[in-house]
Amino acid sequence: MRATYDPPRLKRNAIGIFGSYAQAMAVTAPLGSVVSSLAAGAIFAGANLPLVTFFAFLTSVLWIFLLTSFSKKINSAGGFYTYTSNSIGPKAGYLEAITEFLAFLFTTVFEGMYVGIIVPSLLSQFGVHLPTWSWIPLTMIGVGLAIPFTYLDVAKALTKYVAVGATLEVIVLFGLSLYLIISAGYHNTLAVFTDLKLAPRGVAGLSTGYLLAVISIAGAGTATYLGEETKTPSKTVTRGMWLALLLGGSSMLLSSYALVVAWGIANASTLGSANAPIVQLAARVSTLLAVALVLLAVNSLLVSNVGTNISASRILFSLAREKGAPQLFSKVHERHKTPYVAAFFVGAISLALALSTPLLMGFLNAYEMFAVAASFCWILGRIGDSISLPFFYLKNFREEFSVLKHVMPSFGITLVNLIGLGLSIVPLSYPSDVSIALVTIVMLSWITAFVASKRRTDMIGAYLVNDEGELVIKKSSFR
Repeated sequence: MRATYDPPRLKRNAIGIFGSYAQAMAVTAPLGSVVSSLAAGAIFAGANLPLVTFFAFLTSVLWIFLLTSFSKKINSAGGFYTYTSNSIGPKAGYLEAITEFLAFLFTTVFEGMYVGIIVPSLLSQFGVHLPTWSWIPLTMIGVGLAIPFTYLDVAKALTKYVAVGATLEVIVLFGLSLYLIISAGYHNTLAVFTDLKLAPRGVAGLSTGYLLAVISIAGAGTATYLGEETKTPSKTVTRGMWLALLLGGSSMLLSSYALVVAWGIANASTLGSANAPIVQLAARVSTLLAVALVLLAVNSLLVSNVGTNISASRILFSLAREKGAPQLFSKVHERHKTPYVAAFFVGAISLALALSTPLLMGFLNAYEMFAVAASFCWILGRIGDSISLPFFYLKNFREEFSVLKHVMPSFGITLVNLIGLGLSIVPLSYPSDVSIALVTIVMLSWITAFVASKRRTDMIGAYLVNDEGELVIKKSSFR
């Protein structure tokens, strides 16, 4: 690689291990995921929720291993799509950039919408019932409050706010889960891991439940999007991802089991449609605990949206700098050195989707549609990453190539994700069919607009950063 001219770039050497861990934990959002996507998975997986969460955790471990195999060698603001671009080619990288952007955008939408579910649920525990239209201001808060944090100094936001809040979530989840498991007594059982008949929608339901679980646990990988802003990224990004996965993932796995046995195996499929079941379970212990839990859960969802906006805005910024998107999105704030135009755009689109779609198809249907759409895009992206790994080492570091390290993990995670993706969408049902249609239409429209603009993919994945924080442009080899 060689140094380039002075293109727009993000703040150099601004983020250390604590900030990398914070970004990884932000999108993992342990408590927010337990009350939103993980609980929604119970609609499909029923009492087998712990089983699908366990498989999601295992595949996430494989995936983080896969990502760290990349991040030890190459880092950028483009994150995942840069890996694919420098493995299979720029066109494949561009397609992954689209899927990753949509995954983060849709995640921002449905997690912001969940604020409109959990807050009324808490208040109803005290006999306070909000009007049916309360989802509007609550969703605006859930989506909108994250925007300023992606505009201001991202290092301060991550270390002083995100990291502290996310760590508190883990502590609360471990404590509450252990209490619920002990209190369940003889209701504790391994059947939730072994008896597949407990899934109300069969194998297809298990697959969809897996997708909803993996999108949460695998969020630790988003530390890669801070590659351009991180100190010694080849080490710091890697450590931040592993720390977040082990803490966040294990707390979510334990919580999935605690939720099922405490709620009741026979009623587990109602977890997803119930009003914040974890809040109801906490209220049995203490009203004060329930209040604290909801405050932390709302904060978790806001923190997660900070992380997803950071990721999506950096994809858009990186694409714009590489001539793959309008140049407007490559603008960097003069003081904070953040991609403020891209960040505001992501926030505005998320807010528009979160407020408009419930008016067309109902709040809960819209929420489920975005959850499935985000999972679908997420898995497509994971398939792209996993296929790319062996090609990356064969192409750039042939002397380090290993079938055990680079082919086997790639094959395993690709196979699991393909099976999970296929079984979850066949046969299609409402609103999952709408989710697939939404993703297909948006991707085709994006590609059509790109072709019509006569843009080229030559530079996609070209801008990288070395361990000294210097922005470089790739040559034919990384050595």
